[in-house]
Amino acid sequence: MVQNRKSPPPPLSQRGGHPWNTKTFSPFRKGGPGDLMHHSICCLRVLLCGSLIALCISFFSCSLPKPNLLLVGHKLKSFEQACPLTVYNRTNLFDYMNGEAEAYLPFGFRLLYLSIFSTEKTDSRMVLEIYDMSTPQGAGGILKKYASEGGSSLPGIGEAAWSDKGIVLLRQGNYFARIFPDPSPENEVKPTMQEMIDLAGEIALLF
Repeated sequence: MVQNRKSPPPPLSQRGGHPWNTKTFSPFRKGGPGDLMHHSICCLRVLLCGSLIALCISFFSCSLPKPNLLLVGHKLKSFEQACPLTVYNRTNLFDYMNGEAEAYLPFGFRLLYLSIFSTEKTDSRMVLEIYDMSTPQGAGGILKKYASEGGSSLPGIGEAAWSDKGIVLLRQGNYFARIFPDPSPENEVKPTMQEMIDLAGEIALLF
């Protein structure tokens, strides 16, 4: 007598299910591919934020204006500023040098910084005029105008320096400077030519 035996059921995987001992990866399970992707995105965000901060610091540090040494005051070794600084522009330059201002305007004159310095040894006083001529060409042009009237060159001071009849001229970058004895009655001791040359040498180092 033949007995009918039922065939064993097919594996669970063939019936649309999963074996109990089969591990499946979820994108939300710790250690899975999703966790690695989230970690990568966080690292990328940190790098982008750091780069952005560095870029902002570099931009603002480069865009900050440099302090004007002529306005904050001169710090010289052998000379002291004897009076407050006075600044003239294209409008009121004629109040200081009426009749001579016309010579500066065509060369690009912008500002005049006027001050008086005294020497520490003899207490002699000198007028220091520093003209902002906007460009090196403008500063060189006004120096050439004065130098054509006579005098001699002073090597080793600024980009160019000149002396003539008790006055010292200096050019450095956009600036042209004149140094001469203070004509006011308070100046009892007249400076020597060497003292004015020494002042020109120290002023040239400011630019």
